Amino acid sequence: MGQLVTFQCPECCSYWVLEGETLAPITVYRARAEESDDASKPAADRRIYLPFWVAEVDAAELAAKIAGAVDDLRSAAQAVIRAGYEGESARKLPASSEIEHLEGRLRSLGTLRIYVPAFKSLNTYAYLKVGRLLTRIQPSFEVDRSDGAGHAILCALKAGEAAAIMDFIFIATLPESIQASGDFLEKIRLVPARPPRLVEFPFRERGASLVSVIGGFWISGRLVEGVESLVE
Repeated sequence: MGQLVTFQCPECCSYWVLEGETLAPITVYRARAEESDDASKPAADRRIYLPFWVAEVDAAELAAKIAGAVDDLRSAAQAVIRAGYEGESARKLPASSEIEHLEGRLRSLGTLRIYVPAFKSLNTYAYLKVGRLLTRIQPSFEVDRSDGAGHAILCALKAGEAAAIMDFIFIATLPESIQASGDFLEKIRLVPARPPRLVEFPFRERGASLVSVIGGFWISGRLVEGVESLVE
């Protein structure tokens, strides 16, 4: 199986994921695309499905955590100012307008979904780049349970590994003024409200690019290893 951590039984078509030295059952989902499949589409415009771990975070709880972190930093900054080091403290605080905008957006969402790419890639930056795009867009979609015969899920990332990098993907969506505040970022840790789901999202292969059917963005096909194995 190489780098893959998922497997589909050829007899019953059920899905399994590596857990230590054994296989554990897993449910795989597919995001439902609005467009219809067209068998007449040219080879240069074929559909492929890329796997993502989707973690749901309580957005209101995260907004409250962010507000608390900023309050703590401001209190610490005031103490530093009183000690005569105002210039030093100013560098530790993110811009108030950006924080207020972020808190407002989170409260309007209800649920924040973090998308962690699970496909194989020779370029590890792909996980941040592609995950950031979907996480920033927060697209609406429905899912169907994936149980197609002979359709292996080319997943190279376990759920625990995805959880370990979801903070970085969320941070990558933030404005630079917030990213520059290391003291603030140290206080922010995302906690999934429930175990992440493995969901395949549809992309169209167009030349050297992959265009997301859900979200409308495009990425370089070179970011995904083994694209030819994913074409349907």
